[in-house]
Amino acid sequence: MQEQDTSRRGGAAFIWQWGGIAGAILALIQLLLSLASLGLFRTVLDVVVWLIGFFVVGFFTSRRTGRVGTGTKAGLVAGLISALVGAVFTILQLVNGDSQVTTAVNQALQRTGRAISASQIQTIILIGIIFGLIVSTIVQLGLGAGVGALGGLVGRSQAKEGGEERQGSRAGG
Repeated sequence: MQEQDTSRRGGAAFIWQWGGIAGAILALIQLLLSLASLGLFRTVLDVVVWLIGFFVVGFFTSRRTGRVGTGTKAGLVAGLISALVGAVFTILQLVNGDSQVTTAVNQALQRTGRAISASQIQTIILIGIIFGLIVSTIVQLGLGAGVGALGGLVGRSQAKEGGEERQGSRAGG
């Protein structure tokens, strides 16, 4: 009974549970996609998967609670979880392939006739990685909240029981 009451109100545990599950699934899909050599199509596929995943988690959580805010928050949590898992995976991937990246950058610089030390190359790569991870996290948080809210709008309209009660209680407080 208490679990049902928490889900109806859209409690933090409910939001973290569903947002976390969705975020973990999205991260797993992203990891699998990153292992495939799909080029630019991978980026497009990543964004489509994010949009669908955030919409679905917003839809189902709001449908259960009757509140758009629940869908927004669950989408935000899903975005956070998938971004963090993706960031950790990216860092691990780059640490393992660090010498390949450094070699590729060094070769590109040699073709242009410029000389940069290995430590400068590593600093440039590290700054690029950090910047990329920050931008990616911000994009996933924004998409998670925004698309989760859209899913929440649709989900709220399909909330099962007590939709009028919830609307009245939202207006009153």
